[in-house]
Amino acid sequence: MLISIIIPVVRPEKAKRCIEAIEVNSGIDRSLYEIITEEDTERIGAPKMIKKMTDACTGDMVCFLGDDTIPHPGFLKYAIEAMATLPDGWGMVGLDDNVRLGGQVKAAAHWLCDRRLLPLLGGEFFHTGYRHCWCDNELCLRAAELGRYIFCEKAYIYHDHVIVDIKNDDPDYQRVYSQDWIAHDMILFRQRRRNNWITP
Repeated sequence: MLISIIIPVVRPEKAKRCIEAIEVNSGIDRSLYEIITEEDTERIGAPKMIKKMTDACTGDMVCFLGDDTIPHPGFLKYAIEAMATLPDGWGMVGLDDNVRLGGQVKAAAHWLCDRRLLPLLGGEFFHTGYRHCWCDNELCLRAAELGRYIFCEKAYIYHDHVIVDIKNDDPDYQRVYSQDWIAHDMILFRQRRRNNWITP
């Protein structure tokens, strides 16, 4: 088993902090995971970066962390233990980053997913039609509909995020959480959900 931890980077100094925390706090042997980073120099956004990095990595499972996260002790160990409780031991584990997404399942922006989900999701964890928001809601909801989702509160990561810190003036946050971008992604989510997760 190999876990590919993918970190799309827009804030290199925070990515370094995240990597250091992974190395200290994974709770599993270092041989069981790889850390892959790639800077989003063209600002194509998290969904497209995650698709690109997932296609390139080799792990049996993929763990997505934002460069603005700080994993806490045992986060990966606890996520793996939660994964084992799912049918046949595979699916999706939502990591607890203390940012609550709306919806009928306890959704998570960051996660550990088994690759066997990909064919059931059209080949991508985050649908690349989204600019930034609502892709995580869709992923969690679809995994839950398949009976392959669990939220793991013990797998805690601190998310240094505008929702947590309203004073954050990072221009990348301002772009991806602009009213235009949020509206675009919300409309897409509603359209796809009504259309059985196919973009009309």
